[in-house]
Amino acid sequence: MNNYEGQDFQHIGDPSNIFSKTKMVKIFLDAVLLTLSYILAYNIRFDFNLPPEDILLLKKTFPLAVLCNIAAINLLRMNQSRWRYSSIQDLINLFAANTAGWVVFVILLYFTNLLSLSRSILAMYWMLSLLFLGAARMLPRIVMKSRIRFIANKRRVVVIGAGSAGEMIIRQMKNDPKLAYYPVALVDDSPKKLNSKIHGVKVLGGVDRLNEIIQKNRVEEIIIATPAAHPKQMLRIVQACEATGIEFKTIPGAREIVNGRVELNQIRKVKVEDLLDRSPVEIDLDKIQAYLEEKTILITGSGGSIGSELARQILKLNPVKLICLDRTENSLFFLENELRQLNTQTDYEVCIADILDSEKISKLLMKHKPDIVFHAAAYKHVPLMELHPEEAVRNNVIGTMNMMKLSEKYGVEKFVLISTDKAVNPTSIMGATKRIAELMLQSYSAQSKTQLLTVRFGNVLNSFGSVIPLFQKQIARGGPVTITHAGMKRFFMTIPEAVVLILQAAKMSRGNEIFVLDMGEQISLMNIARRLIKLSGFEPEKDIAIEITGTRPGEKIEEELWNKGEVPVTTDHYKILMAMGSHFNHWDKMSKNIEDLDNFSKTGNIKAIYERFQEIIPEYVPDLSVHNLEEDVKSDVLINDE
Repeated sequence: MNNYEGQDFQHIGDPSNIFSKTKMVKIFLDAVLLTLSYILAYNIRFDFNLPPEDILLLKKTFPLAVLCNIAAINLLRMNQSRWRYSSIQDLINLFAANTAGWVVFVILLYFTNLLSLSRSILAMYWMLSLLFLGAARMLPRIVMKSRIRFIANKRRVVVIGAGSAGEMIIRQMKNDPKLAYYPVALVDDSPKKLNSKIHGVKVLGGVDRLNEIIQKNRVEEIIIATPAAHPKQMLRIVQACEATGIEFKTIPGAREIVNGRVELNQIRKVKVEDLLDRSPVEIDLDKIQAYLEEKTILITGSGGSIGSELARQILKLNPVKLICLDRTENSLFFLENELRQLNTQTDYEVCIADILDSEKISKLLMKHKPDIVFHAAAYKHVPLMELHPEEAVRNNVIGTMNMMKLSEKYGVEKFVLISTDKAVNPTSIMGATKRIAELMLQSYSAQSKTQLLTVRFGNVLNSFGSVIPLFQKQIARGGPVTITHAGMKRFFMTIPEAVVLILQAAKMSRGNEIFVLDMGEQISLMNIARRLIKLSGFEPEKDIAIEITGTRPGEKIEEELWNKGEVPVTTDHYKILMAMGSHFNHWDKMSKNIEDLDNFSKTGNIKAIYERFQEIIPEYVPDLSVHNLEEDVKSDVLINDE
C-alpha cells in the first residue's frame, strides 16, 4: 500500500503547477545530482585519470543518462512529495523510478551503438544516483528533526508508557517542529522494553526510577501515555510524578479515546476520575438499543445530572420519542441546546412541568403515551432537606407517588425510580424520603399493571452541587478546602457509568425489584481533597489548608448500600445486584401513611413527619436538633436506638 503522506494532491493534474517553481528547483537539483553521479562513476572506474576517448564518450552519453532518470522520476510523480516528509515508502518509490530510468538508458545505449560503455560504470552510476537522490530527499527531514532539539521554548519531556499510545505521542512530537515538546526519554515498567527505542527515544527504566531519569535528562514535564492503566496503577504513576515536583499531564483514558488514536491536543491534566478504582463497565449497547428503539421514553428531573445524562445517552439509542420533563427552565434550556447538537433523527421534546401537578402530568402522559418513565426528579441536598422536611416529603414522596399512579393509569410499561445510598438505614430527611419512595413502589407492585423498579447507587462524580466541584472551587479561591469530618467516606461512580447501568437494569427488570449498582470501595474525602490539591499544583496544608468543619445534620460518616435484613443477589450483569429482603408493606397501610405525610407537609407539622418516618422506617435515626424536637420524640429515638 502506498504511503501518500505529505503529498500535495490538490496540485495533481493541474497544468498550471506542472512547472511550478518548487518543482523546477527539484528537477534542477536531480539533474545536478545525476550528472555528478555519472561523472563520479566514470572517474572511479579510471581512478580519476580518464583517457581522452572516454572523456568524449562521457560527454556523448551523460545527457541521455540524466534525461532518462529525470523522465522516470517525474512520470512516477516522485517530485510531488514534500521532501521534508519523505518516508521509507518514498525511498522505495525512488528506487523503482531510478531503476526504470536506468534500464531505459541502457536500452537506448544498445540501440545507439554506445553499449561499449563499461558495465562497471553503468552499475556504479545506478548505485551513486540512487544514493545521491535518496540523500537529497531524506536530508530535509533529518534537518527538520534535528532542529527540534534546538528550537527555543521546547519543553524537554519524558513519556511514561512505551506502548502504542506513547509511540503516537512521540511520533507527533518528532514530526512537527511547531509543537512545544521535545521527548528525551521513555519510562516503562516492562523489563523487555528496557533500553529499546521508539523513534530514537530510549526506554531508560521503570516508574521507580522516574526521579533519577528526570534529574539526569533535565526533564521539564512528564506526559503519562498509559490509557489502559488500571486506576491503582495510575495512582502509583501519579504519586511518582508528584514526588518529582515537576508538571505532569496525561492522555485520555481508554473510554475517551476515539478509534484508538491519541493526539497531542488531547493531553490534559490528570483528573480524580483517572484515579478512582473503577474498571470500565461492559454493556451490550446493541441489545439495549434494540430494546429502547421501540419505546417512547419520559424522563423526570431531566435537567439534573443523572436526568440529563439519561437524555443524552437514550437519544443516541434512537427511541421512538424522548420527552424531557423538568420544572427548572434554565436546566431545560441548556439541555435542549445540547440535544440539538447531537444531530439525531429521534423525535424529542422538552416540557416544563411539576411532578406534583397531576393535571399537567396527566395531559403529557395522555399525549405522548410513554412506554418507560425514568423518575430522576428529587430533592437531594441533605442539609437543605433537614431544614425543610415538608418540602422533601412533597417532592420526593408525594411527587413520586403521583408519577407512579399516573404512569399506571396511562399505560406505562415500566416505571424506574432513581434512588440513593442515603436511603439505606437513613439518618437524614432526604434519605428517609427516598427510602419511603422505594417501599412505596414495593408495596404497590403487587397490584400494579406497570412494572415498578428501583435503581439504587451512591454519589456520582461532578454532579450539580457535589463535593468534587466544591473542592475545586475552594482550591481555585486559594482555600481552605472544607470537610465536615476527617473520616468521611463516600461511594463514587461516573455519571455515564451510572446511567448505562440504569439502562441495563431497566432492560432486565420484570418488576418489583430494587437493583443496587456495584459501587466498589468507599473513598475517603480527605484523600480526594489532598489529591485534588496536588493535581492542581499545590501542597496540602502548605499552600492550601484543609479545614474540618464538623458534621452537618443528617450526615453519615460512611454510607451503606444494603439495609438491615437485605441480602445482595447476583443478576445477569456483574455490576448490578438485587436487594432481597422484607420490603413489602400492605398497600392500604402504606397509602394511609403517605396520605398522612401529605397532610403533615401541607400543614407544616414537622414533629408528625418525624414520628411517621420512624413508624414507616424503624431503622431511621433522625437528627432532631434542627427543629428542637429532642424532648417531643425522645422516646421514639430511644426505641429506635435499641
